[in-house]
Amino acid sequence: MPGRENKRIGKIGEEEARRFLRRKGYEILAKNFRTRLGEIDAVARYRGFIVFIEIKTRASSSLGPPYLSVTRAKQARIIRNALIYLKRYGLDNVNWRIDVVSVKLDHIYGLEDIEIIENAVEDNCQGG
Repeated sequence: MPGRENKRIGKIGEEEARRFLRRKGYEILAKNFRTRLGEIDAVARYRGFIVFIEIKTRASSSLGPPYLSVTRAKQARIIRNALIYLKRYGLDNVNWRIDVVSVKLDHIYGLEDIEIIENAVEDNCQGG
């Protein structure tokens, strides 16, 4: 079943991404933060920023790098969800940004490549 397999790939990618982020010094504050508008894969604190992280995983390169699947519509949803998070936790005057972690798995779902694109979504309405 393709849907079940995609969920498995996504879960593996999210676990790899969180490990990668922790090694880079990100403090994970929340994972899979849900609102009525959708979900943010991870929220972290890093070098004075609250960072909202979209994690994209692919097990095939036929569709290009995983980060290409973060469309304008998806970016707008991430921004709206980020604003909800900030308001919910009273974080009115913080610097924040949105990063994308792109995870590529090999044919047996082992980590092939991982990269982070910092401030990947412009329009962040940065606080501060």
